[in-house]
Amino acid sequence: MNETNRDIAPDALRGFALWGIILVNVAYFATSVDLGVTSEALASPGDSVAAFLVFTLAQGKFYLIFSFLFGYSAHYVLGSAQAGRRRWWLRGVGLIVLGIAHASFLFIGDILFLYGLLGLLLLAFYSRSRKVILRWVAWIYGLFTAVALALVGLTALAEAKGFSEAIESSEVASRYEQTVISGDYLASIPARFDFWISEGIFLVAFQGALTLVAFLFGVLASRWAALGPQGLSRAQLRVMMGWGLGLGLSLQVFFGGLWLTNALAASPSVALELAAFFGSFVTAPLLSAGYIGLIISIVRAAPRALSWVGTMGRMSLTVYLSQSLLLSLIFGGWGLGLYQEVPYWGAVLISLGVTVALALLSSVWLARFRQGPMEKLLSGWSKLGSRSTAK
Repeated sequence: MNETNRDIAPDALRGFALWGIILVNVAYFATSVDLGVTSEALASPGDSVAAFLVFTLAQGKFYLIFSFLFGYSAHYVLGSAQAGRRRWWLRGVGLIVLGIAHASFLFIGDILFLYGLLGLLLLAFYSRSRKVILRWVAWIYGLFTAVALALVGLTALAEAKGFSEAIESSEVASRYEQTVISGDYLASIPARFDFWISEGIFLVAFQGALTLVAFLFGVLASRWAALGPQGLSRAQLRVMMGWGLGLGLSLQVFFGGLWLTNALAASPSVALELAAFFGSFVTAPLLSAGYIGLIISIVRAAPRALSWVGTMGRMSLTVYLSQSLLLSLIFGGWGLGLYQEVPYWGAVLISLGVTVALALLSSVWLARFRQGPMEKLLSGWSKLGSRSTAK
């Protein structure tokens, strides 16, 4: 897309999503490489407040916005017929490779591998009718919800029969954690990779369902340029904000309160923890839609108000990887070694500082260059197919 005609809203939303993603991810760098925020991390009222706010406002919401935008942006590539499909295939392969590298060298909670994998699957849906896509959305979302309810129910039944066991870190997670504490970065690479492989099936199955749903909604939204100046009407935006910031936020407050109360209890229930966790994820799309309506409304009313967020959105791949790099250096033993050395609320503040720093760096970079470095790399790779056909 020509930079002078570039839609502002997608970039602002993408940058906003990056801001929320780091709020969630920092717990896995600073508190527990496997479990994120644990009961032990809630050592003060400040920790509890921070955990409640992140759980309620961020967890499971921002990656859905990011995923929606991935599906929405597909038409910029796939709109150019056969050459676009070749570029999309190469883009998917590139994301898979970047995802494996990201998970091996920086962060096991990588989403690039999943995006590359599901991005290739998206080709099977892209040209289908709205009715067919919505039918698939209903089936995928319904199946995810049913599995989540079944897991909560089975766990509650096991607890009722006296089979209760707290969720603990796995052996591979413990090995990786030891490398983080010791500061042996070279040893952390195979340990991190093994950890990622052990969690891979769960990550694909758990995150994959709602990620694909968000992709498909993004594809539908792109067909009528929903995020463009003539897309969603004011009335539609008000409906999105009403439901999302009304019912959606209320549900998240409920599940966040349930999760925090259980986490602070003398004998936490695994069933209640799962109920709060899955309940939050299943209802997260409502609040995500509310956020989208709010950001678009702000962009239309005052385009410059979110320009600092938009710069991150324009180089989202670079910023996403940079977040992991900086957090790894701050908390890993090979850097400042702050893993489990700062309170959770302090880690959240550090993540906000990292976001501000990356926003400033993005502004400086884009003042001189058209793309971020990783965007240029991925774009160049994905265009190899179209270049070969042009000869």
